[in-house]
Amino acid sequence: MEVVRTIELSGFDANGEPQIEVMADGTLRVAFEFMPPSDFEDRGDMGPYHDFDVQMSAAIGVPVAWEDREFFRIDSPKADTIDRLSAFLSTYRSR
Repeated sequence: MEVVRTIELSGFDANGEPQIEVMADGTLRVAFEFMPPSDFEDRGDMGPYHDFDVQMSAAIGVPVAWEDREFFRIDSPKADTIDRLSAFLSTYRSR
C-alpha cells in the first residue's frame, strides 16, 4: 500500500521518534524505531509496553492491530484519530 503522507512525532523516544504513515486507502500505520523505546531495558516481557496496542486503542478510541514489534495498523481511523494519537504518544512517557 502506498504512503501518501508521513507525520513525524516527538516526545516518545529521543533516539528514534515514531511516525504516522497515512496510506492511500485511508488506513494509518504507526512506525516506531524502537519498541519498547531505546532507553527502556527490555527483560523479555516488554514491561509496561506488553499491551501497547490495547493502551493505544483505549486512548484513541479505535481498534489498533499490532502487526510487528515496531508497527501498528489502524484500519478505521476517525477524523480525530491522528490528533489523539499524536497526543497519546507525545505524553505517554511523561505519565
